[in-house]
Amino acid sequence: MRHAEAASGFPDESRPLTLYGEASLRNRPVGLQPFLDEVTHVFVSPYRRTQQTLINLLPERKGVTLDLITPEGEPSLVLDYLQTLPSDSCVLLVTHMPLVGRLSSALVEGDSRLGNGFIPAQLEVIDCDLPALGLGRPIAQFTHHP
Repeated sequence: MRHAEAASGFPDESRPLTLYGEASLRNRPVGLQPFLDEVTHVFVSPYRRTQQTLINLLPERKGVTLDLITPEGEPSLVLDYLQTLPSDSCVLLVTHMPLVGRLSSALVEGDSRLGNGFIPAQLEVIDCDLPALGLGRPIAQFTHHP
C-alpha cells in the first residue's frame, strides 16, 4: 500500500497527511475489509505519513516499523526479509513510491526496474506462495477517496 496524500514540506520524513489524505482512509472501499481481516503481519515505513496512514486505516492494529520500506528501499531486500516470515503469512506493507511500485512489479512481472504506478492510498493485493521475483498473482486493487 502507498501512503495517503501527504503535505509538501521538508524534511521528507516528517511530512504529515493532508486532511484529504486522512478523509480518504475513513471511506474504506467495498470489498477491502475481508483482505484486511486476513493480515497477520503489518509493516510500516518510519516516515510520519505512513505511520499516520496505518493509524487511520487500521486504528486497532500496531505495525512494525521497517527501515527497509522507505521511498528508496530496494525491492530485493524487502523480498529477502519477507521470505523469513512463516509461509502462511499475510502481509500489509504501508510504504511509498517508488518502492511500492517497484515491489509490485518485481512480484508480478519479475522485474523491478520500471515499477508500477500507485496513487496515494492505493492498496494492491498480491497472492504468492513465496515472495520472490515473478511469483505473485494480482488479486485485487483498491483506492481510497473521501
